[in-house]
Amino acid sequence: MTATRSHVTQPEAWADATNPVLPGFHPDPSVCRVGDGEDAWFYLVTSTFEYLPGIPVHRSRDLVSWELVGHVITDQLDYARIADSDGLYAPTIRHDGERFLVACKFVGDPEGASGNFVVTAVDPAGPWSAPVWWHDSTGGDTSLFLEDGRIWAHGARQALEPRWHAQGEIWVREVDPVTLRLTGPETVVFESAVIGAIWTEGPHLYRNGSSMHLVAAEGGTGRDHAVVAGRSAGPTEVFEVTARNPVLTHRHLGPDACVVNVGHADLVEASDGSWWALVLASRLVDGVDLLGRETFLTPVVWVDDSPVLAPGEGTLVPEPGGPARPDGHGTQGPPTRGADEPWIAVRRLPAEIAEPAVDSAGTTAALRLTAGRPLDDPLPAFVGRRLLAPSSTVTLDVPVAPADGVEEVGLALRQSGRQWLTAGLASRSTGPEGGHDLVVTRCVHGRREEAARCPVAGPGQVRVRVHGRTAEVSWSARDETTPVVTVDVAHLSTTHADGFVGVVAGPYAVGTGAIDVGPFMQQR
Repeated sequence: MTATRSHVTQPEAWADATNPVLPGFHPDPSVCRVGDGEDAWFYLVTSTFEYLPGIPVHRSRDLVSWELVGHVITDQLDYARIADSDGLYAPTIRHDGERFLVACKFVGDPEGASGNFVVTAVDPAGPWSAPVWWHDSTGGDTSLFLEDGRIWAHGARQALEPRWHAQGEIWVREVDPVTLRLTGPETVVFESAVIGAIWTEGPHLYRNGSSMHLVAAEGGTGRDHAVVAGRSAGPTEVFEVTARNPVLTHRHLGPDACVVNVGHADLVEASDGSWWALVLASRLVDGVDLLGRETFLTPVVWVDDSPVLAPGEGTLVPEPGGPARPDGHGTQGPPTRGADEPWIAVRRLPAEIAEPAVDSAGTTAALRLTAGRPLDDPLPAFVGRRLLAPSSTVTLDVPVAPADGVEEVGLALRQSGRQWLTAGLASRSTGPEGGHDLVVTRCVHGRREEAARCPVAGPGQVRVRVHGRTAEVSWSARDETTPVVTVDVAHLSTTHADGFVGVVAGPYAVGTGAIDVGPFMQQR
């Protein structure tokens, strides 16, 4: 493997890189391998928080190119009362030889079912079972270790008897393989890798040789995020930490490095005997991380019975390589970049407010969108797709006039209900001739502000070109493009807005009735 260290000072080194292998808002990756040799597949899940469908399942032959095969959560949970960046946290996927198991935590429904749970499926595309709740567990970031027909659950929480602020600990407890309920005593096996470390999270257990290994994260999910490791004789033994901790972090590169927030790793062994880690990290451009936390790949080697992540580099690199493919060759071709990216919606399934619209040619590139509430409502009339690159252009074709009852229709970039940008077509209610305006609105920390208003004719296309902290909004019609406004979109980044999600872009419609929009396009 060869790589340069230019990513420390040159963000363009990451522009067309293999890493991240799953770009856009795909945090908290968990991976498992099913099968050997030519039959081997890797399966990956990530967090989705308040968006549905929840927990996408991707598969890959080489850990680099991924395809979406389904979602774990569709209608099993009630999202009505969850807040922004609540919902589904840090899933883990494993396979017991016959079925897939996903453990996860559902956060934020005080009046209904919430907490840690496990679901199963024979086919990763679904259907997935109803949750088996672990109401007698605490904390979150639950994981599973499977060995010799036994299942061990483990999770992270704030220490019950902390010696410093925000000290964490990791518990382990056996799971009945038939009922999938927790059984037997709980054992605390880990209490931070470094004295003073905070927010222990993301634990995973592995067997390598005769030793049991623990990989977890500490430091919070921001700039001080880090991967730590420990070793023991068995899953319920106290883990001895390695002197190399943390085993991976970018905190030493400073808060403005091109790739930050590195942590939350899950390790997997490939059929060729090589080991790899999928980790979360964020890319910065102009000091903002609009995409949130993405999934990156790095190699792992074992030295003195401890894992070394990113050997020879110490940091993530743009081109991490990959395991040998089943045909004996290395990774071939560029990774998949969101070609199969699905529509997602806020606190409900996209099908509740959008369906394919068939045009005169019989194609279904357009959507019939049911108008409803605005972006700052808990249930906005909005469907979207993850923004996939720090420099992206998103476009949406819209009709010249909103349909009856539709007050505004256009393109939205959403980070939360308090942080968003819309560029929408609205009927002009004043003036002797009426007409339509393209209205650009920013919502910053819950306060709306009109950034621009421009009279337009159409039908036409709304275009938003994003690069770093700026977005250029324009309107195209009759082969002419009219610049409308350039706005600051730093408020959409996790660095400024907090929360755990990245920007999701797509069509919205305010009012009543329905309207055909699209196609929606995203280009780098």
